[in-house]
Amino acid sequence: MAFDIAQLLRTNKTLAIWAAFFGLVWLTSYYGLFGLVFTTYILCFLFSGPIEQLAARTRWPRSLWTTAIYLIFLAVVLTIISSVVPKIGTESAAFLKKLPDTLETLRKHLDQWAWLAPDMAAPISKVKDYLALEALVGVKAETLFALAVNSLNQVTTYVSTFLLGTLFSFLIMLDFPKLRAKTISLRDSRLRDIYDVTARSVVRFAIVVGMGFRAQMMIAGVNTVLTALGMYLLGIQPVGLLSTVVFFCGLIPVLGTFISSAPIVLVAVNTVGPSHALWAIVMIIVVHTIETYILNPRIVAAMFKISPLVTLIILYVGHKLFGLWGMVLGVPVSVFIFRYVILGQDLETGKAAPCPPCSTEAVKEGGRG
Repeated sequence: MAFDIAQLLRTNKTLAIWAAFFGLVWLTSYYGLFGLVFTTYILCFLFSGPIEQLAARTRWPRSLWTTAIYLIFLAVVLTIISSVVPKIGTESAAFLKKLPDTLETLRKHLDQWAWLAPDMAAPISKVKDYLALEALVGVKAETLFALAVNSLNQVTTYVSTFLLGTLFSFLIMLDFPKLRAKTISLRDSRLRDIYDVTARSVVRFAIVVGMGFRAQMMIAGVNTVLTALGMYLLGIQPVGLLSTVVFFCGLIPVLGTFISSAPIVLVAVNTVGPSHALWAIVMIIVVHTIETYILNPRIVAAMFKISPLVTLIILYVGHKLFGLWGMVLGVPVSVFIFRYVILGQDLETGKAAPCPPCSTEAVKEGGRG
């Protein structure tokens, strides 16, 4: 019997639709558009609630509140860029200039520890090899200029992506009611099969990702403030640069703690010595103890309470498959797949979902949320 691809697609309609959907997601990642799409979505998610509430409680039109909120947002961003970024640039240059001396100081202390504990000489020697400047940056010292130029290009790309995402999110929020109505009208079009299969799941998935990222941003912000206060009390400089590293690394669960701690400990060693580094480690442990036992239970919903080991596995697999975005989005995506798709739980209550995933009424409710 001849192979009939049309019959195959009709028989496996749901599988074909989801394969096409994830293929589209993969294409955005492959062509470097995922960052723009994600930035646009996150800004829409963060601003949609305040815009809807302000428009409902006042007589001002929704478009006016949208414009006002985005103007305030741009004013805050420009203020941060004009006041904080130059200082961070200066601190970064000073940090890189002192980095060879910092590494040399740390190697000298390791030599002293190896002399005091001969049995540990072999592993300490391995650590010393990893502390070479070439080993840390992955290139030879004479190519550091090329590395700096490449880093500058990356920063330029991130800035342009953020600005485009801001513009696109503003245009979407400006005309969001009409866009939502047109999207819901797809259930009466020729695309109704795709709409029925994917609509509710995509809406719920988007809500989970947005809630998870917003919670992680709040935790990263509180961690940054507490860490900056601890570094100020310990006399660890530069506070601005290290705090910026702490914030962005804080968006990566679990693993970001170790990434952001390394430069703080290095600077502490170069400032005073190993004893100062020990106090820095104690400060980091205290801050992240507060995060684990106070912030996470209050800010992150129960559905994100998963084992640190499972989190590390998710981060590793996400990084291997999707790079940085896989590390940032791996946890909320995995929680959604396991608890909503596999177990069939409702994301808000943790109980079994009250209606099938293809229910169009749930999409209306999710859109209004």
